[in-house]
This record gives sequence, structure tokens and C-alpha cells, in this order.
Amino acid sequence: MTTLLTLDPGGTTGYSLWSVNDSDPIRLLEHGQWQSGIDGVISNQVVICRADILVSESFVDDGRTPKPDVQALRIEGALMTMRALAGQSAPIFQRNVYKAHAPDELLRRTGYWKKGQPHATDAIRHAIAWAKTRGHRPTIESLWPVPEMN
Repeated sequence: MTTLLTLDPGGTTGYSLWSVNDSDPIRLLEHGQWQSGIDGVISNQVVICRADILVSESFVDDGRTPKPDVQALRIEGALMTMRALAGQSAPIFQRNVYKAHAPDELLRRTGYWKKGQPHATDAIRHAIAWAKTRGHRPTIESLWPVPEMN
């Protein structure tokens, strides 16, 4: 079994942990939200370093926010350092626009919508985006079934 950990980093960091193989859709094992910004992420170093694949949203200052919170940027650096020290592959960073691969309607229809946990829900979006953009056929077919023709 391969494990995939996806993160939506920030003051509150959303996470989702998945089981991945070549023949089945990705399977959600755990999800939640870590508080306290970078301190909360560092306190979960064991989870971060045990995951086979780590996907995290990347921080981009797009100019829309006058005083952007750079906590996510600090977390990116910590993730790269933790993974390197553990001998694990570097994190895969996704822009926030990747979340569009998993709109609210899809999450509600499939049971992946986590009411009251917006950051965990965004971490789930990143996992679905990862599977979709890598062409993980079992996940794609389970989330976007082709309608039967009569």
C-alpha cells in the first residue's frame, strides 16, 4: 500500500491521508485540521515523513491580499526540510487553482465534503486533483462515472 498525504497549509493546516494503489480508487483513511501554523505542522512530523507521497498547496502571492499571511510559505520550507532529513521524496506542490478539479458538488455527491472543516476539505480537493492530473484511472472512473447510454 502506498500512502498519500495532502495538505492545505496555513494558520490552520488541513490534511487528508489516503491509501493508493494502481487498481482501486484512492481511499480516504483520515482527515482533519492541525492548528498553530508551522508549530502544528512540525508536531505532526511523523505523519508527514511516513507518507510515501506528499502533496501540498503552494503559497503564491498573487497581489489580491494587501498583507498576505506567509505562514504557508514557512510551512513549505519545513516540509521540504523534514522530507529531505527523513530520506523521503520532496513534496509535490500544487497551485490553489488545482482545487477546481474537485468542486463542492463533487465533494458533496461523493461524501468527501467535511462540514465545519474547510481546510481538511481543501486537502481532500488536492488529493482528488493529484489523482486526476496523474490520470489515476480507477479514481477518475469512480468520481466521474460515464453515464450509461440506453
